Amino acid sequence: MNEYTLKISNGRTIRVLAKSGGEAMKKAIKQEKCTPDDITVVDVRKVEVYRRPA
Repeated sequence: MNEYTLKISNGRTIRVLAKSGGEAMKKAIKQEKCTPDDITVVDVRKVEVYRRPA
């Protein structure tokens, strides 16, 4: 899983956990109600996600 830091053209910076860049863009578009052209990727960081067995 990766943590994407995205900057929106309105000045906001958001962080999104996603498996790929496309998924991160989809989440940002849904959350911020903007177009893909309004988003700039600032940083990508790999995050280890551990889940307990059910």
